[in-house]
Amino acid sequence: RKQITDWLYKSLMTNKPYDEMVKELINPTKDSEGFIKGIQWRGVVNASQRREMQAAQNIGQSLMGVNVKCASCHNSFVSNLTLEQSYGFASIFADSLLELNRCDMPIGKMAKANFLYPELGLVEAETVKERMALLADVMVKPENGRMYRTVTNRIWKRLLGRGIIEPVDEMDNSPWNASVLDWLAADFIDSGYDLKHLIKQILTSKTYQL
Repeated sequence: RKQITDWLYKSLMTNKPYDEMVKELINPTKDSEGFIKGIQWRGVVNASQRREMQAAQNIGQSLMGVNVKCASCHNSFVSNLTLEQSYGFASIFADSLLELNRCDMPIGKMAKANFLYPELGLVEAETVKERMALLADVMVKPENGRMYRTVTNRIWKRLLGRGIIEPVDEMDNSPWNASVLDWLAADFIDSGYDLKHLIKQILTSKTYQL
């Protein structure tokens, strides 16, 4: 698979706004495309290892704190995510129609490209490139509080040892203090998606200094 290390280091060194980083991961440049292109396996793989599903899983778990892969075989046991939702999300990255597979058995139903949270916006378009561009715009909306809470929670855990929501990959779980998470995420958005600002807010808090 193609690495994104150089792109990531340069983005962090220049303090690129987080929303711009996310848009470049989802609607990628040549340097950042490894994030959604996934691993190119040799030979035939099961449905959940398709590169389209890998892209959906990478975005879902890393950026949204939702385990898409668990629902790529059957309806999720750990969240409300369904098989149809996961295939709809993976279809954004597919250049042909995807047939739903339950436990690696095709069920005769074709997926329709859709974002996990369609209330934020539609991602239907003719080409993969168009769908990725629409998804990138939808993902970084300030209204997508889940994404900004997810990165806030990850940085909180990195600095204090335990997330406001645990585990950090399961953002459907209850926070120990929703007000703290909501305030930090909103402040992060107001700062212009500045990761250094978010880190500073946590480091200079009484909570951290205790």
